[in-house]
Formats: sequence, structure tokens, C-alpha cells
Amino acid sequence: MKAMEQAEGPQEEAIHLDGKLRANEILVREENQVKWLNERGYGVGDKVVVLSVPEALFLIESNKLKVGIRGGDEIGFEQLLRKATKADRNVWNRYLILRDLRSRGYVAREGYGLGVDFNVYNKGGFPTETPSFLVVGLSEGSPIEFEDLISILKRAQSNRKTLVLGVIDRRNEVVYYSISRLI
Repeated sequence: MKAMEQAEGPQEEAIHLDGKLRANEILVREENQVKWLNERGYGVGDKVVVLSVPEALFLIESNKLKVGIRGGDEIGFEQLLRKATKADRNVWNRYLILRDLRSRGYVAREGYGLGVDFNVYNKGGFPTETPSFLVVGLSEGSPIEFEDLISILKRAQSNRKTLVLGVIDRRNEVVYYSISRLI
């Protein structure tokens, strides 16, 4: 990706979001909160925003989101992570990549199938432009089938996107590699 520096600029205004946990997603219903999330590229939905677990974890860590569960209790970062990991063992990796991209000023939205974890917009490009990058997350040392990688690369190139591998190393740091096809 283009030089991924830390985002600079005015501090984000304080917002307090209230979500409700349903299965492995978090729902935000309050109109102003929905508008705030939509303007910043979080979740999907116009009347009710459905956040993915990595998005919710990032917003909880940022002290912007509180997630309620049945009985009026609240679920914290570690509890949500443990619960989500039972259903999706890759949730931690996706969270680390999302956190890294968001902290660098990129809007990263959940990928839509075929092995893509995130659609990433250039800085300042959301919502007026289309995503420029497709990011696939991998753990260092984890194999990926060559045919799968070629298939994702062809899809990225046919959509005029840059394919980026986000590799998480032993220290939970993300290293990015752009992939291109030799002709």
C-alpha cells in the first residue's frame, strides 16, 4: 500500500456508541450513532448498523462502544473475543489488521467473500471512491494454497484493485506485501 503512516489531523470528537450482541454480530440502532458509523465506514446498514466482531473490538478498545447482552449486562473486549473465537478462529488476525489499518487512517470494510478479509479505501477516499486494495490476512508461517492466491489476485486485477497480504508476525505486528502478477 502507499506509505502507511500514522493518521494526523484533528482529534476525533468523543462519541459513545451502544450496541447489542446478537450471535456473532453487534447491532447499533440509535439514529445519531448509526449516522456516525456510516460516515466512517463501519458496519453495514442504514437504519440499524451491523458491526463485525473485529470492528466492535476496535471500537471497544477505542472506548467508543459498549456492548450489551441479555439481562442488561455488558460484555468487554476479552469476553467478546473469547466468544467470537469459538465461532471464528481467525477473528484475532482480522482484528489486528483492522486495528492497524484504521490507526493508519484507512477505512477498512469487511471483505465480501472469496478469501478477501478487507476492502480498503485510500485515505480520504471513503465514501466517494471505490476501495483501492483487497487485503487478505495471514499468520506468519500459515500456508495458503497457491491456486487460491492466484484466484484472489485475478479477481483483484479484474476489479482494478491491488491485492495486499497482511501477514501477522510472532509479535502480533502486521507486515504488508502487495502482490502482482508477472506477465
